[in-house]
Amino acid sequence: MQNPQTTAHTTTELSNSQYTGHHLSMQLNNSASGDNDIHHSGNQHPHVSTGFQAPPAPYVPPAKKRRGRPPTHPTFDVGAGTLLDEDEHTLYGAIRSGRVAPQTVVDDWIEQYKTNREPAMLELIQFFISCSGCKGKVTPEMYSRLSHADIIRRMTEEFDEDSGEYPLIQSSPVWKRFRSNFVEFIQVLIRQCQYSIIYDQCMIDQVISLLTGLTDSQVRAFRHTSTLAAMKMMTALVDVALNVSINRDNTQRQYEAERSKVQNRRASDRLEVLMQRRQELEENMEEVKNMLVYIFKGVFVHRYRDSQAEIRTICMQEIGVWMRRYPAMFLDDSYLKYVGWTLYDRIGDVRLQCLRALQPLYEDPALINSLELFTSRFKSRLVDMTLDKETEVAVQAVKLVSCILKHSDSVLEDKDCENIYELVYCTHRPLAQAAGEFLTLKLFEVDSHAPPTRTRKGKKRSENTPLIRDLVQFFIESELHEHATYLVDSLWDLCPMLRDWEAMLDLLLEEPGRGEEPMDANQETSLIEIMVCCVRQAATGESPVGRQTGGHHSHSNTNLLTGMSLLETGGRGRGGATTGTGNSAAPSSREARALAEERSRMTEAMITAIPALLAKYGESPERATNLLAIPRHMEMELYTTGRHERHLDLLLQAVQDIVERHTDPHTLLACSRVYESLCIDELSISAKCQTVRGTLLDRLVDLYRDAFLNYFNDQGEEPDQDDEFHLLAALKRIYAFYACHDLSGLDLWDSLIRIAQSGNDANGEIVAQAVSCCSKALLWNLARIGEADVDKTDLNKLRRQLNLYMDVCIGYLDHSCKRLASESFLSICDLLVVFSRHLSIHLPNLKSIIYTADRDLELRLTNFLEQRVFVDDDDEEDDENVKFESLHERRTQLAAFFKLVIYNLIPIRAAAPIYKYYIRSFNDFGDIMKSTLAKAREINRVHTARMIAHCLELCYLQVESASNNCVERGSEGLQAVKELARRLNLSFGLDLIKIRESMVAFHSEGIQFCVSRAASTAAATGQTPGVPSNLLFLEVVAEFSNKLLRQDKKSIYEYLRRIFPNPVGSEWASLHAYRSSLDPDNTDSAPGHDGVSHATNPQAVSSSNPAPVQGNTVVPTSGRVGYGGRGRGKRLRDSDSSLPDANLNPQSTSTAIKKKRTNIASSSKNASGNVSSMTAVDPSRPTSPSEIPPNSAGCAPHHNPSTSMTTLSTPVHPSNQ
Repeated sequence: MQNPQTTAHTTTELSNSQYTGHHLSMQLNNSASGDNDIHHSGNQHPHVSTGFQAPPAPYVPPAKKRRGRPPTHPTFDVGAGTLLDEDEHTLYGAIRSGRVAPQTVVDDWIEQYKTNREPAMLELIQFFISCSGCKGKVTPEMYSRLSHADIIRRMTEEFDEDSGEYPLIQSSPVWKRFRSNFVEFIQVLIRQCQYSIIYDQCMIDQVISLLTGLTDSQVRAFRHTSTLAAMKMMTALVDVALNVSINRDNTQRQYEAERSKVQNRRASDRLEVLMQRRQELEENMEEVKNMLVYIFKGVFVHRYRDSQAEIRTICMQEIGVWMRRYPAMFLDDSYLKYVGWTLYDRIGDVRLQCLRALQPLYEDPALINSLELFTSRFKSRLVDMTLDKETEVAVQAVKLVSCILKHSDSVLEDKDCENIYELVYCTHRPLAQAAGEFLTLKLFEVDSHAPPTRTRKGKKRSENTPLIRDLVQFFIESELHEHATYLVDSLWDLCPMLRDWEAMLDLLLEEPGRGEEPMDANQETSLIEIMVCCVRQAATGESPVGRQTGGHHSHSNTNLLTGMSLLETGGRGRGGATTGTGNSAAPSSREARALAEERSRMTEAMITAIPALLAKYGESPERATNLLAIPRHMEMELYTTGRHERHLDLLLQAVQDIVERHTDPHTLLACSRVYESLCIDELSISAKCQTVRGTLLDRLVDLYRDAFLNYFNDQGEEPDQDDEFHLLAALKRIYAFYACHDLSGLDLWDSLIRIAQSGNDANGEIVAQAVSCCSKALLWNLARIGEADVDKTDLNKLRRQLNLYMDVCIGYLDHSCKRLASESFLSICDLLVVFSRHLSIHLPNLKSIIYTADRDLELRLTNFLEQRVFVDDDDEEDDENVKFESLHERRTQLAAFFKLVIYNLIPIRAAAPIYKYYIRSFNDFGDIMKSTLAKAREINRVHTARMIAHCLELCYLQVESASNNCVERGSEGLQAVKELARRLNLSFGLDLIKIRESMVAFHSEGIQFCVSRAASTAAATGQTPGVPSNLLFLEVVAEFSNKLLRQDKKSIYEYLRRIFPNPVGSEWASLHAYRSSLDPDNTDSAPGHDGVSHATNPQAVSSSNPAPVQGNTVVPTSGRVGYGGRGRGKRLRDSDSSLPDANLNPQSTSTAIKKKRTNIASSSKNASGNVSSMTAVDPSRPTSPSEIPPNSAGCAPHHNPSTSMTTLSTPVHPSNQ
């Protein structure tokens, strides 16, 4: 077999003799290549010489009484001789309407064909022409005198090429039903004609000839429709061939049985009839095979590599059907090679169809031997397709390879299997499950002949025990720890061993028996992790975070709120809520019952074993943390209903021992969550558990206070290492319980805030832990106030605590201790969200505790990111886990800041310094930055564009500063700024109408940056403004000129001519380059748009708030000041700069647009009469509580996308005054 990509197809020719039984003299030439749709003029289409003239009068069908619907063939009025309702009473009309079953349509046509062939064949030819979407009519004269090639050429000339739409590609239900009826009509037609008509050397010959010619047309509609018809016809002929073959074999058996009789009992006349019947069937068989070969070579061989993927898909779909139904003829390497070659197709749907065609063949053991050569030739390609970029193709490829493995294990090598093994950890659930099925077939088959094993006490092991050992070993060798939940989810529905709780518990708790290999520490840890994942799966039935249930796999799955890639599990999760799981739909009642039963079985097994597990493995923090997750998934009421009070006491004691023994934060938090699950008020065991929890908390608080007094002693002695250790350990325990339990009644605030304020004297780790505890204390105080009637005393106390705490944290943003600075930063971002304007929506009395970031705090937050997040990892650390944890922490910090932007808590412009690092840090933070940019555009496109302009200005200023205020045009720094501009330009998209206003705002911001420098220099020196020192920045702005419409380019061009009237000399080269990019005839500037006449969304073209203009200076209107509980919250807002001139506003397009009335009392007109309309408000900062929708979670407010730019006043930011 040869690959078509390396070997060209030579001209295909049928047998030298005429088409047997059909007298079709034809030679097939090679059709157009699969890379284009050009019709080769040298290709001559076959045609049939009919030998008759058109009927002199309209055909009248035989009069006949019948019940039901009227016949679907053309109905003629005998007297008038005119066609009645031509479209509805044609084959095409009947199939399109769907009011008549295709079976009835075929029966009527056959009746007409038997009466008079010529009109019937004319109507059938017209049917295929009309089904292609062609309005042309084949007249009787054309039918009788022209060849099929000439008819097709005539129809091509009459085809409406203005629209690329035709019936087969229409997506409406009507046309989908038409396609189904069209296919059924062809199949029924062949089935009804299989006994006589297809052998009459007329009907089938003409249809095949016509379809073969249409498939070689340069018109896509003809090719697509005729290829579908030809392939479905060939499928129907395959069924005919099967029937003929069966009848022939039956006749042969009858003939042999009759001939084997003795002479006196043999019926000679019956022998003769059977011999004639057999001869007739063999002739029919030969004739049908010739038809199949003819269609295959005339249509399939050329169309399987057509330029249109839909046509290639049809070919692959049908050849799979032929091979499955008639393997004696088609399951041969001469046919299989076409499927193998198409496995390399560039379109995923075509590759998918190839795999679907092959899978039934590999599932049939009787056909495996016929696929040996194909498998050896294309095995490597099939294995490679398991990693296909199209996940549906990859899923099907894994299933196909699993079929190969099932029947021939020796075909696949170890390296082939290893590539598939790793797919059990992928995020696409169907692909992971398919890989899990492959893994199960390869490694996890139960050996029924293996002798049973026993524990040291003589207890018989489960038959799944060896499989669980193999699973643990596989998990260890895969070296993908912390991803056991993905492995379990992939195998959950396939491996009963994952529900064999007794087998797993015996491996962990029972001593190994004679001849049994004990598990090492690594294996025990891995088994515990796998078992805990199985418990979670049995209790919740949910897929892991980030695992998609289906559809296309996205390679950038990032939750902006957490700042974590969905593949990154674990971590603190600061900065937002946890992402959802792959299971979006609620389980059905049947699934819920099954889940409840599974949870009950799991609880019954674990409820007695968990205390023993904690006692045996509780010394290890990692193992203890995993095991402590089990009680949270158990059915707690079984402690009472199942009479397991003793085991509850053991569990409480074991958890208490772990709390007092460990200082690992994750382990302590796991203990706290166990108490949280046990102390739910609705549980019958809650009273006992709450008493135990209270006793434990009293002991922990006493230990904390003792450690606090020892550390901050009155004698002024310096604390030693023991004092630091005890205080830090006590704070870790306090924080773990603060995270899940309200400790407000224990009066810890004063001591905690004192530790938090001692950053310059105390250990940085201790202060950071105290900062975290104070943050939790504030949240619990707020929650308690929100649940009860608001007390003014409590509000004032909380406001004082909040203000004091925020001042402390702000002071630590530049602290030398990395942990303390990070905790302070994250706490500030979290509390800015929690104590934002949404608090006063439902509880207006809480307005006094609202905390708003001022300009100084914004700058300090951005400075923190620049100094702590966007830094190179200079540490040459060998441990990749340390680098990963560091990256995870920095991503969390960046996402916490961007959360403030997308929740409208700080202006969009505040993010400008961050995007300076867009290119340099794209690999680490690009997904978060892109998501934030998209959200910012949803809030306000204009201010997002100005933010990007400001970002580029900052970059230019850095380059200018580094070059001593002398930037060279070809300097490396300027080129880097241009590259950043090009990358940010891509984020705006290609809809120039949608981004029109934002692009004008961007260019005005860039021009104003240059003009203001020249104006300020002239004012300082008292001279006439000359060449701006930062004129080179216009070359950066020019990178966005391709996103301007023609009229906007013209307006900006005219504005530049006015402000720079005589730009003569080489020093103005940057201005000339910018003006050249504004050439309205520059076709590159507006791809897909001419900028002249568009049906436009009014919101896309209408400008924002008009502001009065005086000369080239914008006079901002009065703004509404912020509100809040502190003076910091009453600062003025950012105006984001205004347009330098009224002419830079987008002009109206030719489409009339009715603009909304604004709240500005006056507006000015320039000399040309254009209304000046400046965007000067940032709706990303809502100015009233009603503009922020309520948030049920009570944590993070959402932005209001419906906020109109015309309903807000114009605030002014101090930095722009």
